[in-house]
Amino acid sequence: MFLRIRTTIQRNRARAFVKNARAWYLTCRAVSALMGDALHDQSIIKQDIGYEIDQVDRMLLHLGFYIPDSLGTLKRRNPDLAQRFDEVTQQVYQLRNETTIFLIRSQGPGPISGAEPEEEASMIYYYRALEDVGFKARELKVNLDRDLKYIWRDFQKIILQGEIAAAFLARICKQQRSNSHQEEPGDR
Repeated sequence: MFLRIRTTIQRNRARAFVKNARAWYLTCRAVSALMGDALHDQSIIKQDIGYEIDQVDRMLLHLGFYIPDSLGTLKRRNPDLAQRFDEVTQQVYQLRNETTIFLIRSQGPGPISGAEPEEEASMIYYYRALEDVGFKARELKVNLDRDLKYIWRDFQKIILQGEIAAAFLARICKQQRSNSHQEEPGDR
């Protein structure tokens, strides 16, 4: 009985890790892509930046759900990879913050004062914001994409181990269930 419960818990942990690790990676890639588009699209300063920021914030909210399980499992299995995982996660949040600062500064005082800046003035605000924080955010995005690529390669090894463990433990649970059903009522 105890062995069956322990096996079920281990199987569920392995499945949760695999699911959350994949979701973490896909969410980080999506945030990086969306922020990268915002950093390279000059027409963004004429649009409502709140939409892009809101999309990213929703993704980051979901990212927060994937982190604890993945990080906890990684700390037990591979502390070095867990540290890199944490660093990449921090880079994602930093990219969001830097890009948001860039987007706000690139619009100039127009959205705050309610007046639309002229075309020439809006380009000045854009290039000033690009110099102040935009180039730093672009560099951060490049580094984040590189780090995501390398961590995902290492992550796949752990995910494969998790999938194998989950399948093995599922087989054990199935065997235990079939064995317990085959017992005669008088054998207990």
